[in-house]
Amino acid sequence: MSEELQVYDSHGVRFSYPANWELAEDNFPNEHRITIDNGSTSFWSLTLYFERPTPEQLVESASEAFREEYDEIDFYEAQACLCRGRTIARDVDFVCLEFVNSAFLRAFETDEFTALVLYQETNQSLRENRPILEQITNSLEYTGGHVEVENDGEDYFG
Repeated sequence: MSEELQVYDSHGVRFSYPANWELAEDNFPNEHRITIDNGSTSFWSLTLYFERPTPEQLVESASEAFREEYDEIDFYEAQACLCRGRTIARDVDFVCLEFVNSAFLRAFETDEFTALVLYQETNQSLRENRPILEQITNSLEYTGGHVEVENDGEDYFG
């Protein structure tokens, strides 16, 4: 991100995002959601689930929500690593209002919460905004205890 950055640092997570993007937070029972968007077609969100469902459950639940909402949809298993922990990843392409859109689901578990990262963009501006969305994702750090990892201590790409 070559532009000016803001840093979010709360709830045991830290990440950088473009200063000209809007940040909003929502609290729900047993979860906290942080969303940033560019005011147009891109958004990035991080939801912290304090009841700690598994990363697989979160990705499957989010996938099911997409299936229920959109008729034309494709899912792709993906590889990702977040906070050097076990990460489950899935990419989604879907049609909405005659536009092809892409969404990216990433989930990992810590000793405090399970996190779901979702970022989404229309394919018309994906080339421009996907690098920004991925830089936000790659800047994500867990500042609390530890991230759940595989037994061998290696990063897991799910």
